Amino acid sequence: MISALLIMSDVAWSAGYYVCQDPKTGRKVGQDFPCEGGKELGSYAPVSPDEQKARDDAARKSKRAFERQHPGTYAPEEYMTEEEYAEYRIKHAREIEERRKREEQQAAQEALRRAEAAEQRAREAERIAREAEVRAAAAEEAASVRPLVVPHPIARPNQSRIKDCDLQGCRDVRGNVYKKDVGGTYVGPSNRLCIQNGNMMQCP
Repeated sequence: MISALLIMSDVAWSAGYYVCQDPKTGRKVGQDFPCEGGKELGSYAPVSPDEQKARDDAARKSKRAFERQHPGTYAPEEYMTEEEYAEYRIKHAREIEERRKREEQQAAQEALRRAEAAEQRAREAERIAREAEVRAAAAEEAASVRPLVVPHPIARPNQSRIKDCDLQGCRDVRGNVYKKDVGGTYVGPSNRLCIQNGNMMQCP
């Protein structure tokens, strides 16, 4: 089997390469077998596998040098060896996987951040609602409670409003002095006998 492959390779190598042209259309065609009569434009000498490999290596090195100065000009397989390209594929696949994981992690963190923000907004809305309920209840309670009105004693004849009292007696708002007497009575102006009735001093 190997011998047959070598023989076929030698035959292909010895065949060379021919450039043919159709006389009517002028179309040029390259092929590895001789042209028909009158159609041959030229032929190229066959290249040995070693020489072809050397040419490929030289072309790869030239592309590699150009790629260093102008990144992205050539596809990686055009300036890398088979071993380098295999390592590049593995590394590239690993980088893609790591980038995918980072993107998924970032998406998860962003989703968590949005969820926490939404929860915070819900708590704030609940707090505001509770405060509004408390204020409404307080307003309702205040509206339902009527203020206690304490009627002022009606001043009657011979009565005077007391300003302050002590152990000796009392004084009214007019400045009159009422000295304490026996039996809970007081001696008022003009030695009149007076009786204290709440915050009023009555002198009949």
